[in-house]
Amino acid sequence: MIQEYSFNSPGERNGYRLFPDAMESDELFAFHGTSETAAFLILKDGFSFAGSLKSLSFAKSSPLALRYACEKRTKMSPRGCVIAVRFKTLEKPSIEVETSIIHVRALNDQPEIVGTCYVPAEYRYI
Repeated sequence: MIQEYSFNSPGERNGYRLFPDAMESDELFAFHGTSETAAFLILKDGFSFAGSLKSLSFAKSSPLALRYACEKRTKMSPRGCVIAVRFKTLEKPSIEVETSIIHVRALNDQPEIVGTCYVPAEYRYI
């Protein structure tokens, strides 16, 4: 079951983290920032490659995903969403782990979606 986490105005006091420390510190958890509309489609149909892209990108920390969620907001989709996922393993040829990002190059290696946190339209990411 996918859990919805409350948006508790992240800031310097909590390092802009959106999710519990156990998730934030586990290397198998990652975060995907997007618009609310795109999140709805992801939750309904799973992740897919957007346009000509041939990989999915996940931030290794929720603050980075929060930035992406804020950037993806539009007039038609004023709220952002950070989706928390859990990988079974990162040891696959189709998964590339960088310093702050995880790239998945095969749709059959999608992680499990475990949580969401919706970013209000009025929140301003610094």
